[in-house]
Amino acid sequence: MVFESMGSSSQTVQPISKTIADDCSTHGLTANTSSRREASGSSRTLTAGVLTAGTLARFLLHSFNTDSVPCGRFIQKSLSHSAFLPTVAATTSAIAWGGHVVTIPFALLAPLLLYHAQSRAHSYATLLSYYVGATWPLIPGASAFFGARGTTIEGILLCFGACILLGIPGALLFTHNRVLRPFAITGMFVLTALPPLGIIGWASPFLSGGVLFPDTAWLGVIGTFALIPLLARFPMRTGPIVAVVALIANGFYSPPPPPAGWQAINTQFGGAGQGDPDFFSEFYSSEQIQHTINQSTAQVLLFPEHVVTQWTEATEAFWRQSLDNLVDRHATLIIGAGFPRLDRRHVMGGNSYYNVLIARTDGKQTVYYQRIPVPLAMWKPFSTDGVPLNLFGRGTISVQNERAAVLICYEQLLVWPFLSSAFERPTILITVANDYWAKRTPIPKIQSASSSSLARLFGLPVLAAVNE
Repeated sequence: MVFESMGSSSQTVQPISKTIADDCSTHGLTANTSSRREASGSSRTLTAGVLTAGTLARFLLHSFNTDSVPCGRFIQKSLSHSAFLPTVAATTSAIAWGGHVVTIPFALLAPLLLYHAQSRAHSYATLLSYYVGATWPLIPGASAFFGARGTTIEGILLCFGACILLGIPGALLFTHNRVLRPFAITGMFVLTALPPLGIIGWASPFLSGGVLFPDTAWLGVIGTFALIPLLARFPMRTGPIVAVVALIANGFYSPPPPPAGWQAINTQFGGAGQGDPDFFSEFYSSEQIQHTINQSTAQVLLFPEHVVTQWTEATEAFWRQSLDNLVDRHATLIIGAGFPRLDRRHVMGGNSYYNVLIARTDGKQTVYYQRIPVPLAMWKPFSTDGVPLNLFGRGTISVQNERAAVLICYEQLLVWPFLSSAFERPTILITVANDYWAKRTPIPKIQSASSSSLARLFGLPVLAAVNE
């Protein structure tokens, strides 16, 4: 098994190993010494992207300014058709959430579209369509995620079920008062970003802040919050100003690399250990991970989400030599695993567990518990099985004198997990995912782009590990 270095802006640590074995063709481990290239990008690329997005956005904003455009009558006639705004909302959302960092600001066209809604039902349909445009990758991914029980119909139901709920603020806060409507639109997106709707509130326009205003932290959060009503009400005045500010901010921004000696390992274990137990595959994966640990010279090693199905006392015994090796060189292992839930309602052998990220340093263990698991698939609110919701759990862990914010898989798509972590003043963002089920969809790229934008907003380096 060949270990490949993933080039990027971060510092490169020494390679772990060149070859494990010739027969490891299906279960791979790839060294990744930084965040993913697409996610982090360069300031020059993002600046060009912002300029391109700004040019197109300005054209669209100008088109909607029906009072001053020569084709204003045509635009007004189009707006009178109930299907026009939802169609444009779905299209721009699909562009915004196509898996590229630079396209995320297209999501800010949604407030402008909602401002022109003619009725409560029209507003609801427009917001619903916006989320449909962003959510469609769930449909092809559902059959793999749910295993043999999954079907395309299940994916369609999940997609539209979530969008139906996310569209509710569009109807709830709609007003005919043109002065109050921009603030009502802001409220719509606040409701979809914060719990309880925030549990499924992916594709939020608030994620544009990291692309437009990198390294501005809470000032950028406030700026993005203010941008929504301003773009809705005064698009021709706001658009050019935002484009100029974004170009300046991106011109001065350079993505920071992860600390020297920190290394992420991407794996290719597929769905080993997920769903029905496959003890041979789990043993094989554990052997490869331990071989990597023993060969590595990195000070911090990061492995993806849930590559160890259950971390128990038996696991400790099986991993003893590798863990002792880490202690001897004062290195840290960060690895995704499952913790069995052992209380009065949950017994060993069931399908109840905590989805965690374990950090082992000098024989001491720190655990991050996933705060928002995938609803219905992992978090099952009407069942004792699955992974529990942990909305207000701690969002950071201490690793080698760094305070790391952690986002596990689905959390990378949401606003709430990262913002709640930001209150703890992180110095690096760690993201892990198990995307074996979504490798033929844009979901991994969307996760990467979303987490990258969040990290850019607070000027944080990103260390990312993914299993495929």
